[in-house]
Amino acid sequence: MKEKMLKYLCCPECSSNIELARHKGIDSTNHITEGELVCTGCKNTYPIISGVPFFCLNTDDKTVDLNRKNFASEWNYFTSSMGDKNEQLAKDELESYFSPFVQFKDLEDKSVLEGGCGGGRLVYAAAKYSGAKEIIGVDLSNAVITAFKNTRHLPNVSIIQADITNLPFKKDKMFDFIYSVGVLHHMPNPYLGFSSLVEHLKKDGKILAWVYGKEGNSLYINFADPIRKLITSRFPFKVNLYLSCFISLIVWGIILGFYSPLNLILKEKNTNKVLPFNEYFNYFRKRGFKDFWRTVFDKMVPTISYYISHEEFKTWFEKSNLEYETYFRNGHSWTGIGKSAVGLSRDSDLQQHGFKTTYK
Repeated sequence: MKEKMLKYLCCPECSSNIELARHKGIDSTNHITEGELVCTGCKNTYPIISGVPFFCLNTDDKTVDLNRKNFASEWNYFTSSMGDKNEQLAKDELESYFSPFVQFKDLEDKSVLEGGCGGGRLVYAAAKYSGAKEIIGVDLSNAVITAFKNTRHLPNVSIIQADITNLPFKKDKMFDFIYSVGVLHHMPNPYLGFSSLVEHLKKDGKILAWVYGKEGNSLYINFADPIRKLITSRFPFKVNLYLSCFISLIVWGIILGFYSPLNLILKEKNTNKVLPFNEYFNYFRKRGFKDFWRTVFDKMVPTISYYISHEEFKTWFEKSNLEYETYFRNGHSWTGIGKSAVGLSRDSDLQQHGFKTTYK
């Protein structure tokens, strides 16, 4: 943790300022790696562990607790380090989430928050390629320690452990851009997570969210997701690791042996109409087997997974009083971007300012 972070942070319980109570020195990258923060109001203390301040060590919800432990195991395994290949995959993936709404250059000199940073892959890419002034990655799981390890050398990155629905930031709206990809649909109340992030958005700032779509996922929702909910989310890490690898190898063979030839013969735009998950599989065919394996694992381990319809997704932005656009990504998920709509009427003014209520 960089000492300068204190000017942004407050106690998540009472919103009072927090101070650095003790620490064991500052390392060569200007981080405090071990120490303790204390609230000036309620006197709660928050430890700094392996470079990361922890604001939510415990949760009484066993489902949420298992969820964050499962995801920590995933990210600590699949993103234990950021080599050249992982860096390129992370950059390409983040660009695909941002497209068609945001480019890296749009974040230059901006204050950015990633809601749910996991092991730090995407915050690494955003920091390295955007020129953002400050990027803060937040996650509930202890994968934040991996995220810190992967990003500690980047001067514009800070990592904290906290609950998205109870963020330890001062009430000043401090972020120019907030993004959360693949996280909100794994929360007990996805909209609550979204609206909590919006609270920290500057007046002219933008928020981007990516979620699983109900549209395009009926086969998975009806046949595979019940198995995830009742069985695989409760399996030990290594069981899911080997099982997901086995399943991935089978599906990968189908992708290469069946989907790929048909795409060559019929062309992708035609194949999308007749083959389920064709856009999705083509996306991962270009990224490689290991990334596909990670995604299969990612589908098996959550204790909480929601599939959000387009209509529900749009209400998140409307209830938060945001102008917005939405985009149907890879035939199975929704990306949306919004900004403050204070003082604007819903239709004509939105179009006048370059926003549409839907984007398909």
